[in-house]
Amino acid sequence: MSLHLALLLWTPGCLVAGWWQVTRALDGNGLSYLYSVEWPVFAIIGVWVWWIQIHTDPETVGLRAQRRLEAARSTPGAPAATTVRRYDDEDAELAAYNDRLADLAAHAKPKTWRSG
Repeated sequence: MSLHLALLLWTPGCLVAGWWQVTRALDGNGLSYLYSVEWPVFAIIGVWVWWIQIHTDPETVGLRAQRRLEAARSTPGAPAATTVRRYDDEDAELAAYNDRLADLAAHAKPKTWRSG
């Protein structure tokens, strides 16, 4: 409900600000020509974000990402995700950190807007 309310306040507010900038531009303020175009663009972006938020199901987005990740892991001939390149002069602490990052990447769950 708050998303709809935000859209109902945002869109007319941007359009009113755009009209105000048009009147300022016609009075001689040259910079207001840019702003008179910018505010309606902000209104369109607000509608677009509202539309995406309403029509995106976070459960299916995460599921699709999980399926892509599993498909990439099961591809034959693909390098293992836990393979870490070693250098002769690599610091032991840096190697342990890289191993930890590789382990996290290998066992990562896809992030969604609900999980941090």
